[in-house]
Amino acid sequence: MDWKSSSLMDSAYDGAGSCFDQMSVCVSDAVCNKHLASVLQACMADPCDRVLCQRATRRFYSSMPPNVADVLVMCECADSDQSCLLAKTTLHSGACGDEARICQDTVKQCVDDRNCRDLLKVFQAKCWRLEDAECGDGDLRSDECFPNLDPAHMFGADPECKTAFVATLGTVVHCPCSCEGLHTDDLKTCNMIHDVLHNRSLFNYLLYVFATVLLVGVVVVMPLAVVSRIWMLRRRDKTKFHHPQKSSFTVTL
Repeated sequence: MDWKSSSLMDSAYDGAGSCFDQMSVCVSDAVCNKHLASVLQACMADPCDRVLCQRATRRFYSSMPPNVADVLVMCECADSDQSCLLAKTTLHSGACGDEARICQDTVKQCVDDRNCRDLLKVFQAKCWRLEDAECGDGDLRSDECFPNLDPAHMFGADPECKTAFVATLGTVVHCPCSCEGLHTDDLKTCNMIHDVLHNRSLFNYLLYVFATVLLVGVVVVMPLAVVSRIWMLRRRDKTKFHHPQKSSFTVTL
């Protein structure tokens, strides 16, 4: 079924609605339901084939319009809402109910796969400055690259960044991961990776920061522009040529 006939075509992510709510909306739409069914069949099979599950997840998101993907990908859950967390795992992980692994291990596994590595590189290039995202294939495996990809510097509100992020759905980096048992630098790196890949609220926060910075820029720059203009006009008036007045004295020969 073509997405053009979907009732979700005009959907827009507004930060409202949990993953359970968004999954329910998808199920109630004939087109979205049909595509989602393929994911459920692949990822809930017994036994479950991880490759088929991930492939079905990638196909699911690559087939839909970006605005619909935003609604499903950017949803979140309260930690205590188990039904929502299950829906989120189904929508995002592309996993077969595997136990959580250390986040660094999922990244290393991604880097070892050429297709996953390429998607991760594009994600870095689109969501961080060039100097922050400049990581070679070897660097991706180390603990020296990811700490530089600070979530606070991520261009989360940029459409190209979101598109690159959605493209990584259905890869191992979105499998459940944990930082349990890690300490010091390893824990810091793990938490950062987990935030970037699993904390959807970063995108909302970054959009808010972007809007705030833009507003501050307007508030500060506009008065400065006005003051500058007034100063230039006054300076121009002072430098205008004035004809000398006639002298009040006469020269006697």
